[in-house]
Amino acid sequence: MQLFDDFCKSFNKELQRANFGFAYNRVHLFYRSQWQKDEINTIYLLYRWLWALFFLGVYIMCITVQFSDGKFFIYMTNWGFGLCTITLLISAVQVTCWHYDLRNTRSLVQESAHKIDTSRALKIYWWLYNMTLSLALIISTVYWVFLHGKMNKPMRYPGISIITHGLNSVMMMIDFFVVAFPIRILHVVYGMSLAIFFFIFTYVYHLCGGTDEFGNPYVYPILDWSNPDRCLVTFVGIFLLILCYWMLLFGLYKLKRMFNKAFSVVWTPHAVGLI
Repeated sequence: MQLFDDFCKSFNKELQRANFGFAYNRVHLFYRSQWQKDEINTIYLLYRWLWALFFLGVYIMCITVQFSDGKFFIYMTNWGFGLCTITLLISAVQVTCWHYDLRNTRSLVQESAHKIDTSRALKIYWWLYNMTLSLALIISTVYWVFLHGKMNKPMRYPGISIITHGLNSVMMMIDFFVVAFPIRILHVVYGMSLAIFFFIFTYVYHLCGGTDEFGNPYVYPILDWSNPDRCLVTFVGIFLLILCYWMLLFGLYKLKRMFNKAFSVVWTPHAVGLI
C-alpha cells in the first residue's frame, strides 16, 4: 500500500501545468547513466557513441536502398527511425561535452552544486527523446500487429524491416532504463502532437493524389482516406495506445528510481562492511 500511495502522490504532483515544460534544475542527470557512481564514465560514453553511429549507419543505408524518388520520407517508420538517430547523436555529443568538460559543461554544473537551469539544447534533447520513445513503441506495435504481411506490396529488405520496426523499440527501451533524467506524464502531449501531424500529412498527401512506391493510394492501408471511418478508428486507437504506453513508462520510471535507490544503499561502503 505504501508503494501505491507514493505512486499516487507522484502522479498528482506530475499533473501541474508547469510540467508541460522542460525546466529541471538537476541537469547533470541528462549527461550520465542512472547506474554510474562517478561524474564521468567511459563505458557510458562508448555506449552512447556505439548506438548513435550504428543508427546513423543504418539510417543512411535505408535512405540509399529505399529512397524510391523520395517516397522513403512518407512513412512514419522512417520518421521514427530518423528521430531515434538524431536523438542518439545529440545525446552522444552532450555526454562527450560532459565527459571532457568541453565549453565548461561539467564545471559550470558542479560549481552551481548541480542546481542550474536546463539549457535550450537539453530542452530540445528532452523533447525529442520523449517523442522518439513513444513513437518507437507505437511503430513496432502497429507494424507487427496490424501491418506485417498486409501492406499489399513485397517485403524487399526483411533485415532492414526487423531493425526499423523492432530494434528501434528494443534500443529505446534499453536506453530508457539506462538514462537518469525523468519521465513527466504531461510530456505525453508531444508524442500525441507528432501523431496528429502525421495524420494531417497523410490526409493532405491523399488529397494531392499521393501514392506509395507501388502505386497504392495511401501511405498505410489502415490510413486509406477513401475509408475515413477506418482512419478515424486508427486515429483514436493510436492516441489511446500512446497514452497507455506513456503511463506504463511513467510507472517503470518510478520502479527504476526505487530500484536504483535500493541498489545504491546496498552497495554503500557502510552496507558492504568497508567502513
